[in-house]
Amino acid sequence: MPKFSWRAGLVCGLCATPVALLLALFSAGSGHGDYVLARALYPIPMLTTLLTDNTITGLSVVMALTQFPAYGALVAPGGRTRWLALGLVHVVAVAAAFSGVLDYFEA
Repeated sequence: MPKFSWRAGLVCGLCATPVALLLALFSAGSGHGDYVLARALYPIPMLTTLLTDNTITGLSVVMALTQFPAYGALVAPGGRTRWLALGLVHVVAVAAAFSGVLDYFEA
């Protein structure tokens, strides 16, 4: 797998962010949705709602806005090991987000 600069990864993450945000907002359904895509795409920001009385606050929004650019900047120069490590962290966070602890955000 070729290595790219962190800048290239950052740009790729910036390009992915609007699409992911729109999908997450669509699944939120103006607060009446099931938040499935929000929990799958942004599990760590969604899990931070446990610290803020089940409310999506500025902290969650900032984390969501910076997540994919950070992912890109972290993994692009690192090769296969960083991709695998970040993928594992994301999958564990998704599992936690769907474990029932975010019952407020389930349909």
